[in-house]
Amino acid sequence: MAQANPEIERESMEVDVLYVGAGPANLASAYHLMKQVEAHNASAEKNGLPPLEVPTVLILEKAASVGDHQLSGAVVNPRAIRELMPDFVEQGFPTEHICTDAYFYAFTRSMTIKSPITPPMFQKKGYHVASVSNIAKWLAEKCEALGIEIYPGFAAQEVLCDGDRVIGIRTGDMGGGADGVPKATFQAGMDILAKVTVLGEGVRGNCSKALIERFGMQGQNPDTYETGIKEIWRVQPEKHQPGRVIHGSLFPDFFSEINGMWLYDMKDNLVSFGYVTPLDSTNPHSDAHLAAQRFKTTPFMRNLLEGAELVRYGAKTIPTGGIYSQPKLYTNGALLVGDSANFLNIMKLSGVHMAMKSGMLAAETIVEALAADDFSTTTLGNYAEKYRSSWAWQENRESRNFTGSFEIHPLFAMLLNIPLMILTKGRGLIDPIRTQPGHTHMRKLSELPYAKREKESFDFDGVLTFSKEHLVGFSGTQHEADQPSHLVVADLDVCRTVCAEEYGNPCESFCPAAVYEMVDDTENPGQKTLFIHHENCVHCKACDIADPYQIITWTTPQGGEGPDYSQM
Repeated sequence: MAQANPEIERESMEVDVLYVGAGPANLASAYHLMKQVEAHNASAEKNGLPPLEVPTVLILEKAASVGDHQLSGAVVNPRAIRELMPDFVEQGFPTEHICTDAYFYAFTRSMTIKSPITPPMFQKKGYHVASVSNIAKWLAEKCEALGIEIYPGFAAQEVLCDGDRVIGIRTGDMGGGADGVPKATFQAGMDILAKVTVLGEGVRGNCSKALIERFGMQGQNPDTYETGIKEIWRVQPEKHQPGRVIHGSLFPDFFSEINGMWLYDMKDNLVSFGYVTPLDSTNPHSDAHLAAQRFKTTPFMRNLLEGAELVRYGAKTIPTGGIYSQPKLYTNGALLVGDSANFLNIMKLSGVHMAMKSGMLAAETIVEALAADDFSTTTLGNYAEKYRSSWAWQENRESRNFTGSFEIHPLFAMLLNIPLMILTKGRGLIDPIRTQPGHTHMRKLSELPYAKREKESFDFDGVLTFSKEHLVGFSGTQHEADQPSHLVVADLDVCRTVCAEEYGNPCESFCPAAVYEMVDDTENPGQKTLFIHHENCVHCKACDIADPYQIITWTTPQGGEGPDYSQM
């Protein structure tokens, strides 16, 4: 995290409000901010009071285009967008279908059982099926129409501080060589200074992570995560059912660790399939990609995808800690929104509306700060109070012990505590349930039963199931090879020696994009060394989270690089 006086001279610019990340949270926030300023000034004029000066607002986005890095389940509760824009349908919200049928299925390797009752958390009738990428693009157009500047292709590398106050961010340098020597095209990042900076980078954002650590903003529980694998398939027309939304779990796997799936139909005979697995597995060979491929061999999925065409693949981590893992939402000069602040409701596997609502609450707080010309915690702290008075707080309260229940044991969660949570509005049998960082659950190979010490073998058929290397090609990810790796390993010797012995190099398993590979070490015959295929990275952040030694750090690559999820 940089201080206000950098060692090298850089270009700088000043704005009133700076948003880092062009996801639903920040885009909704910027739009709401401008509308709130309009409303404030209309009221001021009516009452003979001085108006607010219209603020200069800038949104930075690390993707080449807004929406390119947006990967998420997209069965959207319309509550937040309806508050933001009551005529959102008339204004062209990119709905593909409205959910008319919501189901819960229990899957086994040989059969599929449709639950006669859809659990309350999966009742999605009336929700909007939409691409989150398209939602971001649509919101960006609405923001630009209000005079908001959006700069895609600019990655925020670090937060700028003046003492205990955030004063902006520094964008990443571009044009550096893999050897660390600047190329002829080198361009230093610039400093963007702001009265208030809103971090909505998504899960495990590098600036958010640094800010939380620097100012001690951690929640009472550590962050916990799952990895979501998502695929888009074009199915045969007779198998396409617009309005269908399915959630489910695979049994008996569910009895040993939480897993879940979703499936919904989009336009043009497309079906979105997703599978989530925890990043707190005791097994160092836990592999989210492999789990998703195995799931597709169940009879239901095999039948659905017979004759279908794979269109897109992606992966991202999902924050699961909820309220008890939420960091402090504000500090002097900065606010956290969306997945950067753990707003996702994991019990409902639903986050878009929560992200948007968090952004709206932040916007209302910023208007108060502009009016008072005070961007300290004295005023920005109102954000937390607004949250506690909102339906978003109540919704998260009702799922507050979901992840903790499964950490105690899946059977405890499924058969006892989650039903009690539904009856007691989130309390359950124990409140609060304390959790531990996911990577601390990983057992050493010597602690596993002998039969589980080797990686699971699986033959990908190239029709229904695919290797990581093959699927990365469907993520649209692009990184220039001749640049410093944005995946930083603090000590490669750990990978070569102690990690290989104790855990069998789990990075080869938990990464869903074949980024990490142990190859023959030419300098140490008989041993292997880590090779990082950073060009494969889909920005899921699993490595930053699950590494048992916590020596892998995900940083932003050059602006504009990464996956292209514009069709997802």
